[in-house]
Amino acid sequence: MNNIIDNMIINDTTLRDGEQTAGIVFSIDEKLLIAKMLDETGVNEIEAGIPVMGGDEKNAVKKINEAGLKAKITGWNRAKKEDIYASLDIGLKFIHVSVPVSKIHIEYKLKKDFQYVKANLINILKILNKEGVKYSVGGEDSSRADLESVIEIIKIAEGEGAYKFRYSDTVGILNPLKIYENIKKLKSGGKFKNITLEIHTHNDFGMASANSVAALKAGAGSLSGSISGIGERAGNCALEEVIAYFNFIENRKIKFDFIKAKSLAKIIAKITKRRIPVSKPIFGKNIFYHEAGIHTDGILKNPINYEAYPPEFAGAKRKLLLGKHGGSSAIEYKLNKMGIRITGEDAGNMLAAVKAESAKLKRCLTDKELLSLYRNRLDYVRL
Repeated sequence: MNNIIDNMIINDTTLRDGEQTAGIVFSIDEKLLIAKMLDETGVNEIEAGIPVMGGDEKNAVKKINEAGLKAKITGWNRAKKEDIYASLDIGLKFIHVSVPVSKIHIEYKLKKDFQYVKANLINILKILNKEGVKYSVGGEDSSRADLESVIEIIKIAEGEGAYKFRYSDTVGILNPLKIYENIKKLKSGGKFKNITLEIHTHNDFGMASANSVAALKAGAGSLSGSISGIGERAGNCALEEVIAYFNFIENRKIKFDFIKAKSLAKIIAKITKRRIPVSKPIFGKNIFYHEAGIHTDGILKNPINYEAYPPEFAGAKRKLLLGKHGGSSAIEYKLNKMGIRITGEDAGNMLAAVKAESAKLKRCLTDKELLSLYRNRLDYVRL
């Protein structure tokens, strides 16, 4: 049993990377509400924003930091003195420092060299040590960096006293096999003793959650992501998906309130005017809706036939629908609930009518429509 997974750190970046989604802006009050609900959900760390932005952003992070939450409140910073002092100015005790580690970012974005990155990072971390705050270091674009360069940065971070290093798949290019291999190599090649590896993935190719699962199974001890996976471009790793996988499939006991998280996801969807897709894993409205005859028959016999976990764990409801792909057992079940006893033969006779009506309406039938169809076709006996 991997105890690292059971006790992993959950770092939520909804208020930082999530708000960096194009077109999304949270007010100070909205950020405070989201932070409080994240705290109730059970995350260990809340990345509240970027203080150096000033204005409402800085004030929001300050208010969250002063709200008395159980989670550690962190601010995101570049390895620049103005960023660090902006975070220190509002009393943050946990600070995240991000540095580019790939040649692409160092040469084309920073327009410096790797020696500069290392020397500058050391200088910044010495300031933090002098101020007596706890800090983590992030390797921006780690997935496109040479692993030896990443190891060098981690060793600097560990040597100066960082408690955590964030391995970032910044543009979401990795796959689960590759990220597993990379984390394994970092763990074995670096021989780190006093620093936790955190995984931070993006969803550009739809693999953010799978990549995070693979990294955690390879030995990462911290998960960074957002509620519903909101974030830049195609989004971030959806925290609820990764935690649900470990809790429901591998029977881990990671503390996370899925019902509270789902309520928060709905609030965020309302604020951002971006509806949660009905088929969204864990939070989607329709993920426990069943229509196909084979599936509804299996569900009626035992839900485990077609459900990986019970709907109540995520505050969802199971619903059996009757439509074009329906089956006779669902007809029996639904009419039975209405107090009507119907034989298997009669249900079979009704099935063709149900399918025809569904095709005509281009949707599933309501219970009222099913009852009307039944009354028009067959005699019935009250239970």
